[in-house]
Amino acid sequence: MKLMQFLRAFSLLLIISLSISSYACGPFFPIIPTPRYFSIDRPVKSMSEYDKEENLLLWQQLTSPDIPLSDIEEAVYSDNRDIFMTKSHTSGSDNLFYNFLNDKEGEELRDFLSTAKEMEERWKEIRSPWYYPKERDTRNTSGEFQEIIDKCKAYSGSKLADRYALQAVRALFASRKYEQCIQYADSVFRSVLASNLLKRMAERYVAGCWNRLGNKQRADSIFARNGDLLSISEKNQTAYMIARNPDAPQLMDYIRCNANDSAFMEMVMPLASDLLKKGKPKYAGDWYLLLAYGQYQQKNNLLNARKYVRNAVNSSFSSPELQKLAHAFKMKLDAARGDSHSLLSDLKWMEDVILSDTSTNEWGRMTQNIIYQHWVPLLWKKRDYAKAILLCAYADKFPQTNGEFDSNDYSNLSFQMMGSLSSGQLASVFRTINRSTPLNNFLRRKARTDKDYYYELIGTLAIREEKYDRAVKFLSQVSPQYLDSLTICKDGYLSRDPFTVYPSRWSYYGDDDMWASETQAGVHKKTPAADAKLKFASKMREYKKEMKEGKTADKRGMARLMYVIGRFNSFEECWALTQYWRGTIINRFYPTLQYWDDDYAKSYFDFLFDYDRTIGHRKMESCYDKEITKALNMLSSDEARAEAQYILGNLKTIVKKYPDTAISNHIKSSCDNWKTWL
Repeated sequence: MKLMQFLRAFSLLLIISLSISSYACGPFFPIIPTPRYFSIDRPVKSMSEYDKEENLLLWQQLTSPDIPLSDIEEAVYSDNRDIFMTKSHTSGSDNLFYNFLNDKEGEELRDFLSTAKEMEERWKEIRSPWYYPKERDTRNTSGEFQEIIDKCKAYSGSKLADRYALQAVRALFASRKYEQCIQYADSVFRSVLASNLLKRMAERYVAGCWNRLGNKQRADSIFARNGDLLSISEKNQTAYMIARNPDAPQLMDYIRCNANDSAFMEMVMPLASDLLKKGKPKYAGDWYLLLAYGQYQQKNNLLNARKYVRNAVNSSFSSPELQKLAHAFKMKLDAARGDSHSLLSDLKWMEDVILSDTSTNEWGRMTQNIIYQHWVPLLWKKRDYAKAILLCAYADKFPQTNGEFDSNDYSNLSFQMMGSLSSGQLASVFRTINRSTPLNNFLRRKARTDKDYYYELIGTLAIREEKYDRAVKFLSQVSPQYLDSLTICKDGYLSRDPFTVYPSRWSYYGDDDMWASETQAGVHKKTPAADAKLKFASKMREYKKEMKEGKTADKRGMARLMYVIGRFNSFEECWALTQYWRGTIINRFYPTLQYWDDDYAKSYFDFLFDYDRTIGHRKMESCYDKEITKALNMLSSDEARAEAQYILGNLKTIVKKYPDTAISNHIKSSCDNWKTWL
C-alpha cells in the first residue's frame, strides 16, 4: 500500500515537473510579429536554382499552360535517363508532361531531353572520383562527348535550336576544348537576344573557359553581366556586381539574404548611395528601399529612413514583391513617427494585398507589427485609448491564413488592453469608437464593438474597482444570451458562492487544467449562473451600504465581514467575477497573446493588466486577515459573534467561547462527535 502511494506521488511530481518544463521552454508566439520588410530568411540561391525556376516556365510555354510545373520538374530534373525513356514511351501516365511527350507533337522535345540527360550522365560520370577513362590520357575526354557535340550541331530545327546549342557548349566545356567552346558559343548565340536564358547559361560556360585559360578579369565581367555573383573571383563580389550590373535580380536577392548582417550592410549602404547619386540603376526603388531599411535597422535613423522610403515608393522596382514591401515599410515608418495622414488609405491598400495573396500570412503579420509595435504604444501614451483599442482590435482579426479572420475575442491583445483601463475610461472608449468617422467606420468592420461585449467588461472592471453602482448599471443591460455564451459561465466558473470561506488557495486535481486556482477538486457545478456578476455586484452594494447605515453594530459588522469575504473571493476562489483568465500552468483561460519575460514586446505593453501585480489581488491578500479582525471587533452580541465564526468555519471557537448561543446548540445537536475536536 505504501509503495502504491509512493508511486502515485512520484507520478504526480513527474507530471508537474514535465508540465512546468514545457511551459518554460515554449515555443511561445510573441505579441508583436516580426515579419521581414526587406531581408529574406533563406540561404542564398545558387545560379542553378534561378536557372531551374526560369527553365520550368519556358518548358511550360513550349508545351501547355495546363501542365503543372511539378510534372515538368519530375521529367526534366528528377528522373534519370532510363526512367525518362520508360515513362516518355508509356501512355496513360498521371504526369501530364510525360503524356505530352508521348504524343506525336512531343517527339522532338523527347529526343532533345534524351540527349540532354545523356550529356548530364556522362559529365557526372567523368566528374566522379571513381571515373576510369577509356583512354590512358586522362586529360583527353573529347571522345566521351564528341557524339553528343555532333548531334547537337546537326540539329536544323528552330524550336529547340538554343537548347541544342547550350548542350553543345556544355559538351565542349566538359571535353576541355575551351577555345572551341568560346568560338562556338560566340558564333551560335550572336544573334540571340541577351535576355534568352539559354544564351545566358552558355555565356557562363564561356566565362568558365576564360577562367581556365587564365583570363580571370574577362571571366568576371561575363559572370557579372549574367548575374553569377558567387562565381566572381574578385574579393568583394558584391561591390564588383554593384558597379557593373546593379539591376541583376540575383544581386538584390543576395543583398536581401545578408541584410541582417550589420557589417555587410555597413559595406553595401555607401555603395547603394553612390549608385543612386550617379543615376545608374534601372530599379531605383530596390536601392532606395535597401537604404531605408538600413537607416532604420542599422543606424536607428528614422528621419533618413522615411526620406529614402518616400523616394522608393515613387520609383521603379524589379518585382511587384519589392514594390509592395516598400509600401508596407512606409506604413511602418509612418507609424513609428506617428504620422496618420495616410493611415486609412494604407490600411485599405494592405487589406487588398492580404486578400489577393493568400499564399502567405506575412502581410497580415506586417499589419499587426505596425499596429502593435508602433500605433498602440504611441496612442496609449497619448491617452488616445479609443483609437489604440480600435486599431488593435482590427489588427487582432487579421487572417493567419486564407483570408479568414480570427474570432477569439477574449484571448487577444485588444481585450487585454480594454481590461487594463478603468471602467470609466472603457465606457468613454465605447462611446468614442461608435462615433461615425471614416477611420472608425473602416476599422469597426473587423473589430468587435457591440454593447454586450463592452458592457459586460465595463461591469467586470467596476466590480474589480469596488464601484458596484456602475457595475449594476452596465451588467443589467447585458443580454442573458450573451452572458450564457461566456466560457467562464458555460464551464461553471461563476457557479461558486463568493460569500463562502474556502480553506486554501491552490489545489491539484489532475484535470485537463492540471493546476487550478480553486480549492475544491473536481468539476464545477453546471447550474446556470449567467447573472452571477450582477447578483454579486448587487449584494456587495447592499453590504457596502449596510456597513455604513446599518441600525446596529452587529448589522454593520456582519455586513463588513461578508463584504471582506466576497471581495477576497472575487480575486481568488471566484476569480471569474473580476477576471477572464488565470495565469496558471496549462490553463485554458490564459490569453494566447500574453507576453513572456524574455519577449521584447514587454517594454511596449508594460501597461497591460497583470493579475500578479494588480492592486486588487495584492491588497486583499495582504489585508484580508486584518479586515476580518476589524469586522469581528465591530460585533457586540455573542449571537452575532457566533454567527460570524460559523461563517468563517471556526466551530471550535463557537463551542468554547459562545456555548449558550443558538448556533452552538445547533453544532452540538448536529455533530455526534463534536467533542473530539474541542
